[in-house]
Amino acid sequence: MAPDIVVSWQQHLKNGNVWRVEVELSMQDTPDDFHTYNVEVYVVAPTVTLAQYIVATMYPDYEGIFVDDEPVRTTP
Repeated sequence: MAPDIVVSWQQHLKNGNVWRVEVELSMQDTPDDFHTYNVEVYVVAPTVTLAQYIVATMYPDYEGIFVDDEPVRTTP
């Protein structure tokens, strides 16, 4: 089966539906060794709120989530 329409990454960028979200995660190697690290996630969503929700669902144990005020317009 072939799709009738393909929406490319470039089309999502052009339409303003790509959001850059940084999520801060914690990592603990040993009981005394606690670190945080940042993951940059690009999400296709029509709104910033939905982009944040998607990332929070993907990484439920996050320490912090930071979403850019404007959607991404160029290829990251």
